[in-house]
Amino acid sequence: MSTLTPTDVAEDLHISIESAVRRLRSGEIPGFRVGRYWRVDPEEYAAWKRGPARPADPNRIAPRSARSTAALNRRRIA
Repeated sequence: MSTLTPTDVAEDLHISIESAVRRLRSGEIPGFRVGRYWRVDPEEYAAWKRGPARPADPNRIAPRSARSTAALNRRRIA
């Protein structure tokens, strides 16, 4: 069984190795330790990268930024 290293994950995600290890420790990226080394199962990693299998909610309203809300309020007042 071949596994990925934090270096492989970091290169794939375009982040630093330290960030990849931090995300592995926090559980954000699925991985496991072998002694003092982190390893990532390629199949679990691929599933994690694909994200949730549920479709996006078409009725969801995107939150507005503070800047765009202020602009709308100025238009209403004027």
